[in-house]
Order: sequence, then C-alpha cells, then structure tokens
Amino acid sequence: MSLVEVLVSSVLLASSSSAALAVWSQAGVAVQRSSQLEERANQLERQRLATHRWLASLDDGLALLDPAADCAFAAGAVAAAADQALPLPDGAERRWVVAAEGAGLWLELEHGTARRRQLFSAAAYGMCQP
Repeated sequence: MSLVEVLVSSVLLASSSSAALAVWSQAGVAVQRSSQLEERANQLERQRLATHRWLASLDDGLALLDPAADCAFAAGAVAAAADQALPLPDGAERRWVVAAEGAGLWLELEHGTARRRQLFSAAAYGMCQP
C-alpha cells in the first residue's frame, strides 16, 4: 500500500465513523424524547384516573353542583376542589370546560405535547336528585 492509499483510507474511515456517531446521537435524542413523551402521557393518564376515583369517592358531591342548573357541575367549584384534592405534576395543566348543552365538564390535561381529555357528568356519579 502506498502512502496515498493509506491516507485516503484513513480519511474515509474517519468520515464514516463521524457520520455513524452522528446517526447514533440523533437516535439517542429521539429515544429520549419518546421516553419523555410517554412518561408525560402516563402521568396525565394517572391524573385522569385519579380524578375519576376522586369524583366517585366524594361523600358530598352536591357541593360541586351548579344550583342554577339541573344536575350539572359548577365548573369553578369542581376546578377549585380538584386543584386542592389532586395536585398536578410539575409542568402539567388542568382545565375544566363546560360541555355543549350542559352535558357535563370536559377535563383537559396537558403536559408538554401530551394531552388527555374526558367528559365528566354529575349524573354518571349519582349526584342528581330524582
């Protein structure tokens, strides 16, 4: 092998090695982002389930009802009680949005790009008076 061949082969080896390292680095970042998104989604799912358990276990759920409406949650009362009873993980957000035609409240949870949404109604938890 001549000196030129050795130099060319070492340059090719160095460039292919650095390209491979860059690809592995990008793959590592993608795996880390995916893991973070999955963890955030799991946190939101646990929060959604905790909200369901909390509403189902309330002894005095009538305090969360809107007196002006027929068997409907009061968004402000539910939001305040949920904030006190169910602390959110750092960086997560919770919103209670009134559903169309008073069907209940939408619980909207966000943490970064992860999102969860579920409709909760007072009737589903037996809070309506016959």
